Parts: sequence; structure tokens; C-alpha cells
Amino acid sequence: AFCRVSSGKSEAFFIGGYSGSGKTMLVQSLTARVDSSGGYVLTQKVDQMSKERPLIDVLSAFDNLCLLIRDRNSPRELQKVTKKIMHDFESDFTVLARLLPNISALFPQHDMKKTKDTSIERVMNLQNVCHTLQR
Repeated sequence: AFCRVSSGKSEAFFIGGYSGSGKTMLVQSLTARVDSSGGYVLTQKVDQMSKERPLIDVLSAFDNLCLLIRDRNSPRELQKVTKKIMHDFESDFTVLARLLPNISALFPQHDMKKTKDTSIERVMNLQNVCHTLQR
């Protein structure tokens, strides 16, 4: 997976296993290598007992990704990232902003409060959320 991502492709994977099986050590051993090549490592403990909110842990990891992107990129690179996000999500950006509150860190020039106020008018249903997450 690391070689594929190093060649410019995007990829995500999940690591699972029993307590004490070495998952954390595996991730820690790869983090420095991924960081040095410009990649991002997201870690999130998932509560398997939380069946009523199955996506909350995934959303939390992506919310943290917003802060990593902000901290590791120059203002010029951030401008490219924000332009791509706005282009890719278009009218669904308000849904994305509600799912990922830290996305406001990527848009210091954008008035996120205004976005949140107008997003109340848009119905936040499961179909909108699923469509936004698939992007």
C-alpha cells in the first residue's frame, strides 16, 4: 500500500485485530516514513459497541485530517486544497462543513459561520451524508 501511495495514488486502509496484537506498534513504525513522504496517517480508536453511531469514529478521523492538512501546508498549497474541496463538493459543502467542523481551519478567509447558518435550510438526511462521504 505504501508503494502505491508513494507513486501518487490515494489510498486508505483500516487495521483491526485483537487487543495486544501489535496494531499500534505497526502504525507507529510506518508513521515517520509516511510523514516524510508527504502522506498523512490518521489514527482513531473505534468503539465496536457504538452501533447506533457507526460513522462517528470515521468522521472524527477525517475531522482531524483537516487540522493535519492545515498544519503541514503552506498558504499557497492550502489555497489549492481549498479550491479543490470547493470544486469537488460544490453545493454539498455545507453538509461537509457540518460533518467536519475542523474544515473551517482550511478556510481562514471564508466565513464559516455564514455557511453554517445557511446550511440549516438544507436538510441533513442520510442520503446527503452518504453522497458527501462517497466523494
